[in-house]
Amino acid sequence: MTPTQFIQAPLQAKLSVSRVFWLYGVVGSLVYGALEFLIDPGNTFLMRLCTIGGCVYSAYVIVGTYRCAVNCRTAGMARFVRVSCIISLILLPVLTYFEFSGALSGDLSQLEQLNF
Repeated sequence: MTPTQFIQAPLQAKLSVSRVFWLYGVVGSLVYGALEFLIDPGNTFLMRLCTIGGCVYSAYVIVGTYRCAVNCRTAGMARFVRVSCIISLILLPVLTYFEFSGALSGDLSQLEQLNF
């Protein structure tokens, strides 16, 4: 399989949903996340670029999963996969906005003020 075929396979619905989920979704996200370790956290431009790249990659995996839902064994499972993909695609820009706004920064200093 050539690299071009590897990239196009989920979008052409040539794979099973489980393969797209595990190989492209889980393993691909781990590899992409490992690349973030190479970025200086003080460089906000590169960190934002990494966030945008992650958003684009996530959209690619979600669309690939949606397209490969036709390969599910049952119509109910295909419907479940497609509904899950639509919900994920709707939530993706919301979560990206939260990341850019700093809402997901994990700043726990405000919790100390609430006496937790």
